[in-house]
Amino acid sequence: MMTKISLGKDGQIRLPESYLNQHIIESGNELFLEESEHGLVLHFKRLDACRAYLEVTTRCNLNCAMCIRQTWRDPQGSMSAETFQAIINGLRSFPNLKRVVIGGFGEPLIHPKIIEMTAQVHSLGVGVTLTTNGLLLDRPMAEALLKAGVDTFIVSLDSMHIQAYQQIVGMSRLNKVLENIQGVHNLIHGTGWRLPTLGLEYVVTKSNLGELYKLPDLAREVGASFVIMTNLLPHTPELAKEILYDRDEPLHLGGGWGIQRGGWITWGHPKLPRMKWGAVRRCRFISEPSLVIGWDGCVSPCYALLHSYPYYIYGRRKEVNRYTLGSVKEQSLAKIWTSEEYVLFRAKVRDFRFPSCVDCGIDCTYAQENSDCWGDDPSCADCLWAQGVIQCP
Repeated sequence: MMTKISLGKDGQIRLPESYLNQHIIESGNELFLEESEHGLVLHFKRLDACRAYLEVTTRCNLNCAMCIRQTWRDPQGSMSAETFQAIINGLRSFPNLKRVVIGGFGEPLIHPKIIEMTAQVHSLGVGVTLTTNGLLLDRPMAEALLKAGVDTFIVSLDSMHIQAYQQIVGMSRLNKVLENIQGVHNLIHGTGWRLPTLGLEYVVTKSNLGELYKLPDLAREVGASFVIMTNLLPHTPELAKEILYDRDEPLHLGGGWGIQRGGWITWGHPKLPRMKWGAVRRCRFISEPSLVIGWDGCVSPCYALLHSYPYYIYGRRKEVNRYTLGSVKEQSLAKIWTSEEYVLFRAKVRDFRFPSCVDCGIDCTYAQENSDCWGDDPSCADCLWAQGVIQCP
């Protein structure tokens, strides 16, 4: 429903009092005015982020063949105490913040301050999710993380992670990870703690499709409440041959599995990815307003633009350049979030004002460089996250 407003001779726009009250607009509030082909659009400056993703390190104790770290062009590092404290202080400015996900493209458990960091995140009064490859999630680590406030563990477990486990001399490979996951389940099942959630993450490929259907039994065995399945984002021509997301047949994992928790039976469920490119595009990082913060304190709008790397989409190679809106070392998270560039970028992605490069059929240099013929740089035109083909916590 449109609201009719009046325009004074001096160019002042007068908004109805009912609208001002509804949106809590007071004298002195700043808004951004964007010119579109249909007229003018007003954008609010609101501290409305409800989720934050923290990449506390880009280092890892595994060397998975499918990992972005095999091909990216970024330096590796771990978050300093000063950078982390600036982030914590900044997150306090967001009244709607509900959850912080500690993960990214490194292994967070190798950070020497991960327990203290987790406790500080929990002190914000938000839910805390931690993603891990599971190798370091032994009982002492799990117990410390539970005490620090983690309420959701997500462990990556697929064929390429298993191959990486097998490369580690002296480790009991997959059995060690499964033992750790089972240990977490036993720990939260047999204590008085508020019951956290335990989940698995599985990257599905042509090679491991047969193993996929064993996941419900495995999830039941280790007490996982959900399994996030995602398609492969291939960074090499060899991995591009492993994608499944263009096939006609959908994935099927049945209706779920039962899990015993604290004297109760809960129902586990799979979270399946989309398998076909479609017209509907929705960025979860924008629709569920999210901050994504790298180990160096730089803020990006999403995981897809957090690093610089190549990947292949429908056989076409494209180079993604890292896109940041600011650094917590130089300005507050509130200023970064409400900057004109960031506000207008979120508005564009929310409306998805981008072409659909996959449907175009022209292998142009724009798409190869992650820009587009509409003048967008970076462009979300063929983003697989926005299609739900690639999923994240």
